[in-house]
Amino acid sequence: MDFGNGSGKMTKGKTESGLAYTLNIMANQWQPTMIYWLGFRPLKKKELLMLLPKLSNDQLSAELHTLQNLRIVNPVKNDEDQYSLTDDGDQLRQLIVSSSLWGLQQQDDNEDLISANVVEPENTASLRDLVKYNDTVEKYLG
Repeated sequence: MDFGNGSGKMTKGKTESGLAYTLNIMANQWQPTMIYWLGFRPLKKKELLMLLPKLSNDQLSAELHTLQNLRIVNPVKNDEDQYSLTDDGDQLRQLIVSSSLWGLQQQDDNEDLISANVVEPENTASLRDLVKYNDTVEKYLG
């Protein structure tokens, strides 16, 4: 399955392992970071574009469509064009964050030191504060 072009369907062709399926999503250039940000609260497309400044509007629309097909993201039924994570999306977000932290800790050259704790912004943080957190997200999610 190819999850990068918007055509991946969760229910079609269940021939790969669960791990391979998950890794395909996690290896996507944008999807893990989108899932991370949508875990804070429902966000508008323009807010997602501010949090993902290297992503074009067309790319964002395609990735949102793919994540909807995978039942990870749903549009919020209101007039604000917002998106949020499904319950499955919340579970995947936890896995992405845990895997990212684990990977950086394993690369720590200083075995005797405990890796620094990562403090996430509050879900009530302003968009401006979330944007300031982008460098940290980039470090962990690439």
